[in-house]
Amino acid sequence: MKLSKRFFLFAAAALGIFFVFSCPLFAAEAEAHGSYWKDYIFKIINFAILLAILIKFLRPPLKGYLEKRHNQVKEDLEKAKELSISAEAAYRKAQKRLENLEGEIKEIREQMLREAENEKKRLIEEAEKKAEQIRIQAQQGLQREIAQIKKQLETRLSLEALALAEKTIKEQITKDDQKYLIKKFIQQVGSNN
Repeated sequence: MKLSKRFFLFAAAALGIFFVFSCPLFAAEAEAHGSYWKDYIFKIINFAILLAILIKFLRPPLKGYLEKRHNQVKEDLEKAKELSISAEAAYRKAQKRLENLEGEIKEIREQMLREAENEKKRLIEEAEKKAEQIRIQAQQGLQREIAQIKKQLETRLSLEALALAEKTIKEQITKDDQKYLIKKFIQQVGSNN
């Protein structure tokens, strides 16, 4: 409705402007030929018919185009408003983040130091556990070695003691002692049977 009123106002203004500027031209021509009003009225009627034809045929497509353009401009303005609002919100958020950036950096640095300290403690504990395991394994291995060496020494000492005892007995025993021992052995064997 608003569009048709505007269009008719525009057409009337254009007709008025045409009439104002064309009057002196028609008057000058009419003086030269003598039929001023007849030509002038004929030209106005022709112009009015042309204007009516243009209005009749151009109004629907022009109205559709203008409505479409109006809606497009309205949508673009709404999108621009939404974009402006979201951009402003993003700007505020970025501004706030920039203000807090130094604090965030400090917090991240402190967190990294805490994590590094925890990792250091964990690695030290792990190394201590492994060292303890290695110490225990070494102790067990050493104890086995000592036991083995003791066994070897005991065996060696036993053999050497036997050899020394045999040697000592051979050197100190006489033939009479041998006869006495053999007799005693035979008696013991005989009494056991």
